[in-house]
Amino acid sequence: MVEPITVSAELSSLPEVLAHVTGALRTLGLPSKAVQEMELAVDEAVTNIVLHGYAGSEGWVRLSCARTGEGVAVVIEDAAPPFDPTAVPSPDLEGEMDERAIGGLGVHFIREMTDEMRYEYRDGVNVLKLFKHV
Repeated sequence: MVEPITVSAELSSLPEVLAHVTGALRTLGLPSKAVQEMELAVDEAVTNIVLHGYAGSEGWVRLSCARTGEGVAVVIEDAAPPFDPTAVPSPDLEGEMDERAIGGLGVHFIREMTDEMRYEYRDGVNVLKLFKHV
């Protein structure tokens, strides 16, 4: 496991988060394409936490990266109100863009960039686990 990082729940923390995740995933031996996909998923997840979870209030986000039996896991934790992204239905991607419902594409994007996504709410903390199998 690579040393976890905790940052303020602000968009200005994203470069630090992404640099940490990129370095950690490379250290753990993840191939470049998989690192890029996980970077995009983490970027989307943390952005959602900041903008929608904390919605302008102060908070924190903690990330950790570790090897698993099948690849790597990035664990993202926050103390925003509970939100289970795994329960978000897949968006309707059919039809005209201007006729589709707004929202839901971020979680869809995370699903597409990862091999598995798990969520739990534990002791007042959202715990989102993103997995990439290699």
